[in-house]
Amino acid sequence: MANVAVMTDSVACIPRELAKQHQIKVVPAAHISVDGKIYIDGETISATEAYALIKKDPDKFVTSAIPPDYLLNAYEELSKQSNQILFITIASSLSAVNRTAGIAADLLKEKSPDITVRIVDSRACASTQGLVVLEAARAAAQGKSLEETAAIAQRVREKSGGVMMLDTLRYIYRSGRMSKTASRIVSLLNIKPINRLTDEGTIEMVDRTRKSLDGINRLIKSISKEAETDSLHLMVTHAAAPDRAEYLVEQLKQRFNCLSMIISDFSPVMGYGAGPACLFVGFHPEIDK
Repeated sequence: MANVAVMTDSVACIPRELAKQHQIKVVPAAHISVDGKIYIDGETISATEAYALIKKDPDKFVTSAIPPDYLLNAYEELSKQSNQILFITIASSLSAVNRTAGIAADLLKEKSPDITVRIVDSRACASTQGLVVLEAARAAAQGKSLEETAAIAQRVREKSGGVMMLDTLRYIYRSGRMSKTASRIVSLLNIKPINRLTDEGTIEMVDRTRKSLDGINRLIKSISKEAETDSLHLMVTHAAAPDRAEYLVEQLKQRFNCLSMIISDFSPVMGYGAGPACLFVGFHPEIDK
């Protein structure tokens, strides 16, 4: 039995094969409903299928919070591997997953007091969250204790960053930041916001452009400004925009010494508000463990 079992939610955007390789349990960050039909993010609906549905009719694409019982079942399943569980969630400022995880952990403690669940708020999302989770999984595989693994995850997050470009503001009303009418009007201006992930786990706009290639250059400049070194672990996530993501990867490799590079799909649980063709880059330097 492994010392620590690591789990995360689907917003971490870790490719399925990579999660399997590192023995990471991934649970959906939310349930997806389209015309009354329920889908499980990353399992019963692919990112490509989800974004096609969002483009077709965004108002029919609805997400709902996962209930505590769902996570309780996930804990019990994972406890067969280890009675020490580390759950690294999407930022609590962006989702209710962290709070639900705590409720489920309390329920588990009543049923099985010998199982310990440590919940870490990643204060991140998408590829930044994914990189934190992957480093934690590597630590667990090396035999680190639960507290040591959690501490490594927090250390990686302290040194990590994330930048994002939206292709359009057409869908932003889904996040509650703008009315539907306003988002449609603004989208006509073809503004592509450049956002960054703050230390507190919120998203803030730091720049904007009207051209995709210029936006990619601005993303790279933002990383250069935030990163402490040019030697970085990088993870690029995209919302049904593989060609654009490949171009971004090429530019990143030219600019930085890439210690590792991962490309993955942007979870539609977040993408339903960000919209198709958005790009997100997570990054961090090598961390002393």
